[in-house]
Amino acid sequence: MFVVSPLSITAMAAVLLVCVAVPLGAFAWIATRRNAEGGRRWPGMWRAFLAGALAFIVSQLLTRIPLMTLVVPSLGPDVSDFLLSGPVASYTAGLFEETGRLVMMLLLLKAFHRWIDGVTFGFGHGGIEAIALVGLAMVNNLVMAALINIGQWPTIAAQLPAEAATQVFDALTTTAPSAFLLAGAERLSAISLHVACSVIVLAGVVHGRKLIAWLVAVALHGSFNLLAVLGLSAGWPALLVEFLLAVIAVALWFGIMAARRWFSQPDAANPPSLVAT
Repeated sequence: MFVVSPLSITAMAAVLLVCVAVPLGAFAWIATRRNAEGGRRWPGMWRAFLAGALAFIVSQLLTRIPLMTLVVPSLGPDVSDFLLSGPVASYTAGLFEETGRLVMMLLLLKAFHRWIDGVTFGFGHGGIEAIALVGLAMVNNLVMAALINIGQWPTIAAQLPAEAATQVFDALTTTAPSAFLLAGAERLSAISLHVACSVIVLAGVVHGRKLIAWLVAVALHGSFNLLAVLGLSAGWPALLVEFLLAVIAVALWFGIMAARRWFSQPDAANPPSLVAT
């Protein structure tokens, strides 16, 4: 008899697959497209993808998350409660990530101003975020679920604080498979947001409207986050919140495709120089 249901394990594995396969699969598809002459349709895609991943690592993993977890709690209850509140946290995420996005584009994509560069940057940014924030958690969950089901949990639990062991066990054995799947749906919506914001910011760079594009991206990013925060805090069903985010994500993809016209050569095969910085 399984303690953690096979359906829950399958759902966690599916979420892990979404976090890894969607961004990497999208990048692989873009990078391997061929033009009529048989050459790469969009050469140099690795640069935009890696720049996007680096933007998340610097703006969140190395900057905002340490500040929010280590520095902000030491500022006193009034200040920390304000900075960690849903609305402020939603928009500071947008502030840090969109600033990182703009800086990385200015530093690393000087000669990469195609529409597809913005799309690929977004997949890199959203992909590393999905892996770091959700994918690794799913790997941990799958390992713990396997240990529970083969009867090794008491050995693992003995090495953890009693309260933490109870929380992990209860989460894995009582959470419905659909709840795990919602985490995958949320990541798909978040990746769509990152692609949209990347295209917006890169268009601002191309047209000399960096500040305006940055402000639009910060507002879009923060508002997207805030919808989820306010919906869940108001007691909305998680399924409803994820449905609304999915609807927004679909609308964003229509905007992403329409934004091709913002770039004078949206599908130009070659940027000015693949080694330019």
